[in-house]
Amino acid sequence: MTQRDSSTPPWHGRHVTLDGMRGIAALAVALFHYNISQAPHGYVAVDFFFALSGFVLCKTYLPRWQAGLTTWAFMKQRVIRLYPLFLVGIVVTTLSAISNHFTGQGDVYSYGMMARALPFNLLMLPSPVTNTLFPLNVPAWSLFFELVANLGLLLVLFRLPRIALLALTMAAAWWFSLAVLANDGGNLGAVWHQVGISMVRTTMSFTAGVLLARLPLPTVRRAGWLGIACLLAIAAMLMANLASVPDAYYDLVCSIVVSPLLVWLGARCEPSRVLAPAAWFLGEISYAVYAVHWALMEPLRYFKDDLGYDPVLMGIVYLACCVALGWAAVRWVDVPMRAKIGAMLRERALRALPLKESAATN
Repeated sequence: MTQRDSSTPPWHGRHVTLDGMRGIAALAVALFHYNISQAPHGYVAVDFFFALSGFVLCKTYLPRWQAGLTTWAFMKQRVIRLYPLFLVGIVVTTLSAISNHFTGQGDVYSYGMMARALPFNLLMLPSPVTNTLFPLNVPAWSLFFELVANLGLLLVLFRLPRIALLALTMAAAWWFSLAVLANDGGNLGAVWHQVGISMVRTTMSFTAGVLLARLPLPTVRRAGWLGIACLLAIAAMLMANLASVPDAYYDLVCSIVVSPLLVWLGARCEPSRVLAPAAWFLGEISYAVYAVHWALMEPLRYFKDDLGYDPVLMGIVYLACCVALGWAAVRWVDVPMRAKIGAMLRERALRALPLKESAATN
């Protein structure tokens, strides 16, 4: 959450529909991991996230890159943006894994596995000593590939014309389709033997988002029913259970067609003024919810699975806890840490400036 002029609402000038959809998608991922029956296709949200990220980063950084932004400076900004909440996620999921040894939830994670995987995962790198890339926080695989895509954005995608972006998206979609059909579904990417398809999946959706950002946008986004429809549509896409449609075909349509379409539509409309604050808030905490929700999964499953509490009630409680922990992580860790890192980098740049000026005059 960033500092703004107190005279204007924090969502002023934002793509509020996109914020709201991102928040709903993060909650759907969390619900899928907690109780798959309540969000059976929640994992498709990852494709929406990649498409949205490609769109937003292209809109934000393409002019800066054209003005001289270096790859190093860009990646430094991206790591500063992503790492604090990534670190929170690793810490709380590790604490949750340790707690399983004392709560009767079983030896789900061995201490040896934690010791082997943590040194790599703390550096935001996949663990080469486990089958799962990020065993203590499994959804973090997509955050690693987000950084890979960010690097490719400046090195490759910004240099391609729109026709080449379309060709790359279509080629990746074809390859992704073969993998989804072979696996009877699109829930792919978290383990080492799927690293290739993880890269293809990321490339497909992220490049689609970059391509959408290169298309004309309206100067005015009207608030109304279309923005509300986008919010409802992404919830329906991730939570629907169409027994008559095979999972593989459903996932392909959602990943290749519906997710980019929702980004395109969401960038052209806004929800009603009544819904704007909630949509903005969900967007602000969406990354945090995605980063920390794995930690709450096993502890709260105890109430549902072992004590027999109502699954719908516990799903609501679980999401409420994810929102609360996500908000706390943003408020007390992410914002202060990013501000401190930013201040340190600015101070370092100011100290280096006289040295550069002196070298230039000599």
